[in-house]
Amino acid sequence: MSSSPGTTGAPVLLTSLSRRRASEEAHDQLRTKILSGEIPAGTRLFEVTYARDLGISQSTLREALARLAHEGLVLNVPRRGTYVASLPVDTVHHLYELRERVEPLAMHLAMKRLEQADIDYLEHQLARLSSRTAAERVDADMAFHGRLYELSGFPPLQGLWPQMEIFTRKFLSMSRRLISRAKIQQNHRAIMEALTDRDLDALDRAITDHMRQTSVVLAGRDGRNGDRGNRHSKQLRSSK
Repeated sequence: MSSSPGTTGAPVLLTSLSRRRASEEAHDQLRTKILSGEIPAGTRLFEVTYARDLGISQSTLREALARLAHEGLVLNVPRRGTYVASLPVDTVHHLYELRERVEPLAMHLAMKRLEQADIDYLEHQLARLSSRTAAERVDADMAFHGRLYELSGFPPLQGLWPQMEIFTRKFLSMSRRLISRAKIQQNHRAIMEALTDRDLDALDRAITDHMRQTSVVLAGRDGRNGDRGNRHSKQLRSSK
């Protein structure tokens, strides 16, 4: 991931922290605001300002920023400061290519362990996908897929999801106006029906359709959005 330094903007108001677990809490607050788009790509994170707003020392803030840098969410530019990283289009392509390959295995394994409580949980997340709030829809999307990786019972897959979730959340926060809400609901409903029907072929088709929808958005060919899709694709490319 890379960033184009330049956006400064007004500091986002943050909740003052207690000393206990200050670095972890600072990391969590900043991570949430970055992934939601509240602190957009290119924003410079001034240490003095953010440390003051969080009520912590600059050294404690640097620990939080170091974790964010390790996750690929911020970029340290020598002699210029720390900036919120952008999301290169190639990164998103590779992310969804990876998910298209590993998600069928995760869901095949999850299908074998699926119980009624899991079905109820997944149905609840499907209902949340119709929320009017973009942040809640993204949370529901991530909870739906995260539960299936968890149900796989396979530690390598379970460990893979948290990092993929970071990049997926960031992409969805940047693209929420481009991806059809109805299409997202349709994709997840198809996955859910295949899971409950224990239909592996239908499940594979549903996952492939869901992942490849992203390629349409990145190529700027989303017919529902026309020129907006093209502008978004160019914006992602310019961040490389």
